[in-house]
Amino acid sequence: MNQQNNGTKLLHELITTYHFSTNTLSRYLQIPISQVERLSQGDSGFLPEDPAARFKVFSKILFLHASAADDKDLKLCAFLKVLISYHGLSLETIAKMAGVEVHALHDLLSSPPKPVSEEVKYKVAVTVMALRFFLKDCEPVP
Repeated sequence: MNQQNNGTKLLHELITTYHFSTNTLSRYLQIPISQVERLSQGDSGFLPEDPAARFKVFSKILFLHASAADDKDLKLCAFLKVLISYHGLSLETIAKMAGVEVHALHDLLSSPPKPVSEEVKYKVAVTVMALRFFLKDCEPVP
């Protein structure tokens, strides 16, 4: 299945299965609501011919769908790694801000991950989410 067909099916699933707002999708994909609806039905004829522009739309759909379908622990680790590698935050800083022990972050990031309590994951996730939100302006625009 090519990216375009897969993308339209994933968009349809976002709307029908996850009840994603077409208004929000319109703003996210930067296309009118009527085009979101057409795209979710498999009609991509209105998209620009430029492959890069099409790739951007379908990539955004894929990323959004992955938020619902992918492993949540894996995603948490990926966002945590961005804070560490790109923003240069230390495990100690993140642990202190989350109110957890540094070894819990080491456990989350180990390969394979070691078990960590749901409470620790929650505290780390909320902290990571807030830090990514406030530091997002420092990240390159895709």
